[in-house]
Amino acid sequence: MKVIIALCVLFVGAYCAPVSDDGWTLFKRTYGKQYNSVEEEANRRTVWEANLAKIHNHNLEADLGLHTYTLGMNRFGDMTHEEFKKQMNGFKMSTRTDTSEFDHHTFLAPSNVVLPDAVDWRTKGYVTPIKDQG
Repeated sequence: MKVIIALCVLFVGAYCAPVSDDGWTLFKRTYGKQYNSVEEEANRRTVWEANLAKIHNHNLEADLGLHTYTLGMNRFGDMTHEEFKKQMNGFKMSTRTDTSEFDHHTFLAPSNVVLPDAVDWRTKGYVTPIKDQG
């Protein structure tokens, strides 16, 4: 039964009307997007439309109870998944940094300081609101 529902959702998504220019313009204005050429903008719009279709299909499936969360457009909407991963998960440790000196050290707690068992950093004002979960 779930397979039939999922297929129906996919077919409905395939027959949806193309995205209007207004949606693309609103996306660019909302997130301050500017592109270097007409070709780049056309490519970014194609990626954005594909991502918008994925969001729409996922949310239809969520309405049917197939997912426990919904998706929405954000500032990464004109990026492919690979581009997003490269930009957001691209930590690369320097190959010049010699970490061998850190491999064998053990932390020794100071004997003249009493530390609490737990600290709630929220009450101390050190936890900031969520900034970007992409």
